Amino acid sequence: MLDNKDALNLDLSKFKKIHFIGITSAFNSFCANYLIEQGYTITASEFHQDSDEAKEWIKRGILYPGGHNAKYITDDVDLVIIPNGPIPGNPECEETEKRNLTAITISQLTGIISKNFKVIAIAGTHGKTTTSSLIAWMLFKETDIKPNFIIGDVILGWNQSWNYNPKSEYLVIEACEYKKQFLCRAPQPDIVALTNIDLDHTDIFPTQEEYNDAFAEFISTAKTVVLDSKGNNIQDIVNRSNKKFNILDISDIRDKYKDVKSSLIGKYNHENILRACGVAEILEIKPQLEDFPGVNFRFQYMGKTVNNMPAYSDYAHNPEKIEACLGGVKETYPDKKILLVWEPHSFERTYTFKDAFIENLKLADTILIPQIYAPLREKDRFKDLISEKSFVEDIKKEYPQKDVRYTESFEKTANIVKNSKFNDDYISIFASAGQLKEIFKMIDLEK
Repeated sequence: MLDNKDALNLDLSKFKKIHFIGITSAFNSFCANYLIEQGYTITASEFHQDSDEAKEWIKRGILYPGGHNAKYITDDVDLVIIPNGPIPGNPECEETEKRNLTAITISQLTGIISKNFKVIAIAGTHGKTTTSSLIAWMLFKETDIKPNFIIGDVILGWNQSWNYNPKSEYLVIEACEYKKQFLCRAPQPDIVALTNIDLDHTDIFPTQEEYNDAFAEFISTAKTVVLDSKGNNIQDIVNRSNKKFNILDISDIRDKYKDVKSSLIGKYNHENILRACGVAEILEIKPQLEDFPGVNFRFQYMGKTVNNMPAYSDYAHNPEKIEACLGGVKETYPDKKILLVWEPHSFERTYTFKDAFIENLKLADTILIPQIYAPLREKDRFKDLISEKSFVEDIKKEYPQKDVRYTESFEKTANIVKNSKFNDDYISIFASAGQLKEIFKMIDLEK
């Protein structure tokens, strides 16, 4: 696999047939469509073949059936696109290495392609997906052309997490900091919109200083950075950067854009809207967000239970997002009790930020935890750090007056949620970046 410098300078015109190990993610799908439009021959493999995205790629004759297989690295393949690192034991990765074929990651490919657009990259610990979606919507309303975008979840109304449109000069990218992926995804951004910065991914960045250094390195690649100079760690990141760039401080435009309307609730979403307005200020366009439909699983209304309790789904998975989500609900529905059904994301994150999580649960009246979700990247050693049962006991010690339960499964949790106690006196929030959405099949919600 090529290192970042060599990969980002790769001349794609030297290749004819490109094989993707994985095709259904937003980044893979965008890049594959771009390359097909440019005349390349594309093939792909995918472990999960039952999604709508996979079925579409099969229909187009791009996706091979049956998961991953070394035979898909055919003699005429001259470039292989792998996930964000070689996968031990993956037959296609092993065959690629055996044949000594050129291989780059999907992040590196995104970076190569991004150089053909005016890139607006959104980075930060949280708020990236919503801010990216707001900017994409704003560009559409201004130009009547849906821009290119690659975002971490689906924009409601469009039902898309990515879009390729050769008629648009813009590419909006959600730039993730994990393993410094943003340096590959958007190596030459025209604009970086920096959201909130709070320590995360401590398996990669053990300290706040190392986390800030990564963001400082990233914003140093931009022409203009939209930020809130009063935000946590923001000034430190600017001070650590090694290049001068233009700064638009949203503190300076609050009054100008105070009347911009959106259906999004909560103070944290108001800040996301202001960052989108900062991008609008740079592009000299009007932010029209009144009919912005929202983002999948970002305080998304899912329906009402049989006992008339409204249910919302949210992606909240770190302490600040939990606090922002619950704060937004209490701000909007001050007279309602809050039922939080929460699937913490990763044992490592739950252990590292245990005290902050517990502190930020204070606005919830009832807390149900069916499991801690372990992403594929999580090492087994992290699972020994903390258990669901011990975590719930720690929450109970802090809030003995609250109803806090380890519910052991989605099925048992669903039965509790359907109890007549939880009626229209409550607002329920289902918070997860994992598998919790499966529970909605068990609750029989009415829209």
